[in-house]
Amino acid sequence: MFYHLKQKNHNIKKVMIALLLLGVIFAMGAKPHVTGQSASELAKQKQAKQEELNAILSKITDYQSQIKKAQSQVNSLKNTLNILNLQIVETQAQIEVTENKIATTNLEIADVTNQIIETEAQIAKQKNILKSLIAEINDLDQRSPLEIALENENFQQFLDQVQYISSIQQQSQESLTKIKQLKADLDLRQADLKRERINLDTLLTQLDLTKAGLAGQQKAKQQVLDQTKGQEKAYQKLLADSEAAEAQLSKEINDLDSQIAAKLGTANRLKPIHGLIAWPMQGILTQGYGNTGFTKLGYTYHNGIDIAGPPGTPIYATANGTVVGTGTGSGAYGNWVAIKHDVGKFAGKAIVSVYGHMSTFKLKSGQTVKEGELVGFEGNTGNTTRLLYGSHRGYHLHFTIFDARGFGVAEGTYTSLYGPYQVPYGATYNPLDFL
Repeated sequence: MFYHLKQKNHNIKKVMIALLLLGVIFAMGAKPHVTGQSASELAKQKQAKQEELNAILSKITDYQSQIKKAQSQVNSLKNTLNILNLQIVETQAQIEVTENKIATTNLEIADVTNQIIETEAQIAKQKNILKSLIAEINDLDQRSPLEIALENENFQQFLDQVQYISSIQQQSQESLTKIKQLKADLDLRQADLKRERINLDTLLTQLDLTKAGLAGQQKAKQQVLDQTKGQEKAYQKLLADSEAAEAQLSKEINDLDSQIAAKLGTANRLKPIHGLIAWPMQGILTQGYGNTGFTKLGYTYHNGIDIAGPPGTPIYATANGTVVGTGTGSGAYGNWVAIKHDVGKFAGKAIVSVYGHMSTFKLKSGQTVKEGELVGFEGNTGNTTRLLYGSHRGYHLHFTIFDARGFGVAEGTYTSLYGPYQVPYGATYNPLDFL
């Protein structure tokens, strides 16, 4: 019995010392700054920010409703200026929303940082307890079972000593278990902190783009006034010129798509699968798929849907996939990204999602992306004549779904007018059949 007790103590000592060293290692790293605010104070501030956010979002919804109504009216100088003014105030409200979200994210970071500091303090406390217990075990380990027996005056005291040793071992194990639990909690909170910091970076980028977008909208309004001198006749001439340019690029896109669609044939087309993909952006649907009333402005077919929101609105991957193409330029889709979806739920029915007219994008060809991952930010690059109806009056996302069979990218034709640009093409589907 004495031999087994001594051997057990010796093994526990080795294990405890090794785990203690591991505890020192995982506790190392950058320490966040103390925020100096309690959890209840942070909670109150977050609640106040949420109430402010709800009020601003309500205003934006109203602005969007007014814009949509104005876009359905006769295209006149007066109505165009009204739409531009509404878009400007909507963008100003969106800046407030983003600033609110930045403030809320900073509060979240402060809250998580406080939790990390508290958890690290608890780990340090448990490590000190474990140190003391290991020292006690080490001291007992230096004595032989015979020495322990002789130190006690009777058998009961000896049993008490054995119980004491067992108690120390149990306390050591409990302390070690507690450290493991705290370490797991710490890992989760550090992951939360990392996500919040990434979110903050995204919001800061969005804020910069939205402010730049606001300046662009104000400049566009002034250009309309300068070019028309406030006269309806001059405005209609400007509109006609814009329509001609729009017609050229729209025909180029539709001709490429039609060729692939004809090769694929109607019998081989995919059937609608609602819920297969997620919405790529928050906003309002300003133009649907197909013959949408734009034919009088040069359109023969609209090969996707348009979603409009304030400048700089984030755009997200609609499903898991791989980036198969990107492009920039002043023609066609402007700044665009194409993502192929061909695994998991897409097996046997691969599609390609294209995100066009972005101000900037964050992905590159060959990159693997997850559903909900940031693709880029809404803009008005490429073929987005702001004098035309609907989504073409300002910032929007053009979102197209192609069949992966026959999908490709062609160099733009009208480089003398627009400079170098690329056109993704293929057999298209109505995105609403898959959303």
